[in-house]
Amino acid sequence: MSLSVDDGLTLFTALGNVELVFELVDFLSKGGQYQYAMPDEAENIQRQVCTKPLARVILVCTKTVREKMAEVNKWLAERYHEVDLELVELDCDDIRTAGDDEAMREKVYEAVKSYAGQDLVISSGGRKTITQRIVEAGLFYGCKGYLSITEGINGGDGQLLNVFWIPMRRFVEQHREHLIKDEVGDSFRSVYLFPKERLDSFLCQSIGASAESEERDMEWLRRLPKADLHCHLGGCQDAELLKELSACLLDDCKIDRKRRTELRERMERVLEVGLEEVGPEHLRRLAGDGAVHCLQGLETLWERCGLARHEGTAILLDALSIERILLLSRDGRLSVETGHIGWPGLERESGVDPLKWYMACGDLGGSALLQTEGCLRRALKRLIDDACCENVRYLEVRCSPDNYTRAGLDARRALEVLVDEARCHDSVSQGDIRVNFIVMATRHRPLDAMSRHVDLTLRFTGIEGGPRVVGFDLAGEERAGELTRFEKQLLPLHKACVNVTIHAGEMATEQEIWDAIYLLHARRLGHGLRLVENGRMMDFVRDHNITVEMCPSSNRQTNGFKDFLQNGADEEGNTYPLAKYLSHGIMVTVNTDNRFISDTTLSREFLMAARLTKGGLTKGQVLKLVKNGFKGAFLPKDEKDKLLKAVDKEIFDILLDDMFPK
Repeated sequence: MSLSVDDGLTLFTALGNVELVFELVDFLSKGGQYQYAMPDEAENIQRQVCTKPLARVILVCTKTVREKMAEVNKWLAERYHEVDLELVELDCDDIRTAGDDEAMREKVYEAVKSYAGQDLVISSGGRKTITQRIVEAGLFYGCKGYLSITEGINGGDGQLLNVFWIPMRRFVEQHREHLIKDEVGDSFRSVYLFPKERLDSFLCQSIGASAESEERDMEWLRRLPKADLHCHLGGCQDAELLKELSACLLDDCKIDRKRRTELRERMERVLEVGLEEVGPEHLRRLAGDGAVHCLQGLETLWERCGLARHEGTAILLDALSIERILLLSRDGRLSVETGHIGWPGLERESGVDPLKWYMACGDLGGSALLQTEGCLRRALKRLIDDACCENVRYLEVRCSPDNYTRAGLDARRALEVLVDEARCHDSVSQGDIRVNFIVMATRHRPLDAMSRHVDLTLRFTGIEGGPRVVGFDLAGEERAGELTRFEKQLLPLHKACVNVTIHAGEMATEQEIWDAIYLLHARRLGHGLRLVENGRMMDFVRDHNITVEMCPSSNRQTNGFKDFLQNGADEEGNTYPLAKYLSHGIMVTVNTDNRFISDTTLSREFLMAARLTKGGLTKGQVLKLVKNGFKGAFLPKDEKDKLLKAVDKEIFDILLDDMFPK
């Protein structure tokens, strides 16, 4: 009577050399028909393998060798009648083509899968290609181990055989030696499926190390799936979009042609120039001597003309050309010929606050135009479209709904419009990108405005599935000790277990980071540039998985960090801490901050991060940064795991094409 699968061993091999099948069966059944060159070793292997009697033999065979089955059946019936014989029959005469191999692989994998477990012994036999697939399947689905019997020397009583046994445990141990890396942080799991030598060579390739490779580097970075965790809606309006939004705002607010002409003439009288010809010098005259940026003169202009900010901004932008918008937004520091911008943070000008200058660059846009449903929808749609074009898979948009209420919207409705627009976007509904929101308050606004944003956050974090609010952010100019003022206002968020990120350590000392972590319980830090000044705090941030949201372009523009590709390795300069954070094991991420102000995309930010690192970043480091972006997302664990698995698969496909082109 045959043994059940639970009662005995299963031998899985291929039919080719009939004598080899006999040798394997006899060895596993301890039949004693054959002799071994090293009998003690053979006996030791039998003790390890033959913990149960042999119950069945599974033979893979082509049409060519099928007639040999009669001989095998007869031999088993005479000597081992309790052992069942089963066939995995292939449809081909032999394995001659890639198609034959693929069909054979599917059958072998399916058969091995059905018998996988501690009682399955795999062995070589038949064609080498079939043996290869049997071994692959055994390692993939699991088996007891791999048994091999080969011809040895001629002894006095005939041929002596050699026996080799590799238990599954040893395969796993060897695999572990290749997978467990002596490095800080981890990359995507699928990365380690590639051959070790090819993988190590690929991951060591540099990004951002030479001007000659820049185009190739950018192409690779654009292909990667990415997450942007620090992206301000008000900082994403380029000159073209500003023109669109101004027209939309004038229409939505029903400002007719007559009224537009009247307002325009009023502004021209104050400026003493036609709106089409307004230059930095005209606004700087209104701004006064203490102004950091010419656009700070806009406040005086609105005041003298008796205009609301959104009305005046829309009228001005409607008249300006795209070129003049760029010139004004860059305070006249834009070179039309080269595109070079004289950033104060890079020029190290005395008496100029680089962060204030940077923020003023967005004063023609920002929240000024985001005052109607139409403008909010257009701005968000463009941002999502742009993100999708460079394969951003997850986007957290920072918005300040209380600032969108100058034309009749209330803050709650403004946030509802943004969430609805994200839900309706084709790329979101089709699953190409996930979009969520972070409600942002600023330090310099009244505390009651912050409380309204806290209330909005609490109201919209309860939404389940799809685009929603996933966190709260506190931004604005850092002042020593100021974060202590906001403990009470943010307490409801902590009680409701809402995620909090704080702009901290961008310009001030590491004390701001300490306050953000310990007083306001930040799970993420916006910029965190001064963290590098406190080694113990770096350890704490690493050990508690606090994510650092770095924005290379804006960080460079406000802090003057050295671009090694532009300035060379030997020139003195302020060194960007991203690589140091990464090597320390900190969950550092790369983000855009303000796309228009910095004239950037997320792919460009990765390239800038590499340029700010001596020798560039390796592709391995880039992949870690990419993974950190998804791991740092303000998402429930189940959603984050699902997203990471999808991204992991996409990374695998990209690396597969890179290392093994079709």
